Amino acid sequence: MKHREGYKGYVIEVRIHELKDRRFSAEFTLEEHDGSGVTETLFFMPEPFPTEEAALNAAVQAGRSKIDAGFVPSPSNVL
Repeated sequence: MKHREGYKGYVIEVRIHELKDRRFSAEFTLEEHDGSGVTETLFFMPEPFPTEEAALNAAVQAGRSKIDAGFVPSPSNVL
């Protein structure tokens, strides 16, 4: 499953994967769009989730929290 949403000038893209044990893993990218193109930074959620919805909600909240904390892409974390 893939979900995209805008938040404070960034795009949060979440990808959810079902694991063999019927739990779900999540990862998300923060995309910054500007005149020079798109910068994507990838983050992995460390723990699996019991439902797809829980994984989605946690990843979106983590993305929003990073942005609210003043996230700035740097060469060390840019794809």
